[in-house]
Amino acid sequence: MRLWHALRHLSAPSWLLRRAVGPAELDALTASIAASERQHRGEICVAVDSTLPWSALRRDLDSRQRAAELFQQYGVARTREATGILIYVQLLDRQLEILADRGIAACVAQAEWDAICRAVATEFAAGRYANGLHLAVDRATTLLAQHFPAGDDNPDELANRPRVR
Repeated sequence: MRLWHALRHLSAPSWLLRRAVGPAELDALTASIAASERQHRGEICVAVDSTLPWSALRRDLDSRQRAAELFQQYGVARTREATGILIYVQLLDRQLEILADRGIAACVAQAEWDAICRAVATEFAAGRYANGLHLAVDRATTLLAQHFPAGDDNPDELANRPRVR
């Protein structure tokens, strides 16, 4: 465990998340995800950790490993067509990870997701977290609609509300 990193996360103020992404922004993002999912057969899950939980710090997980853990926990890997993606944000360290399930990974190169992460990082660096999250959803929508257009049978398999902690 990296002591300084752990101390930073354990001592971060509880208002950090509320300042970065408030209730109105979460409502707007929920609506954006719902609108997105009507355009394609993918499922978008957004998870935001203001700080890493003790369990992740103890195991010295980086943001990618934490995202992989939440990918499984939130059922993103259990969508019918394997078309789930997780957009994971760790606010304190300003980290963003996008993980795509195997159905999407077979059609969309990781470089595409990395490009989205770089664009969003610019927004995060300027403190525009909500804008960055909307940008991530919008760009993911474009990719998913291109490779997995919506059809007649398009169930909403994952909750659209971002999961925040």
